Amino acid sequence: MKRWILIAWALTLGVAAFGIAGKERLLAGGQTIYLRLAPVDPRSLMQGDYMALNFAIGNAIREARRQHDLPDARAGVAVVTLDARREAVFVRLHGSEALAPGERLLRYQTVPTRWGGVQVQVSTDAFFFQEGQAARFEHAKYGEFRVGDDGTAVLVKVVGEGLEAL
Repeated sequence: MKRWILIAWALTLGVAAFGIAGKERLLAGGQTIYLRLAPVDPRSLMQGDYMALNFAIGNAIREARRQHDLPDARAGVAVVTLDARREAVFVRLHGSEALAPGERLLRYQTVPTRWGGVQVQVSTDAFFFQEGQAARFEHAKYGEFRVGDDGTAVLVKVVGEGLEAL
């Protein structure tokens, strides 16, 4: 019995370490892109201070999914281009077609909202910060991400209108 517990424990640690190593590689070598925040900013007294994230690109993805009458799949991939400031601009939903020059992939998830409907999330739906720092982050306008070639994104920080650190 102890052997199975140790094996399960070792497997759990191995899977966690593999996931962490993948995120670290993405942070170190992923391409930097910015996603404009859509207005959402509640406060959670149970969890401490945080900013709920909703990205404007999610609206375009949601509309494209509606136009194509796609079922509410849990995950998908969008094709984006980057403008001069490296802000991602939605182009289309990705099927199996090849990407044109300048296009990149961006993975997203769809989750049901409390009020019905579906929200599109890229990487995460919350940015946690130290208690008492809400005023520092209330001017956030973009999420800064590192994105891999497969479209996997990791949120690095939130930044202001001029892409300045907050």
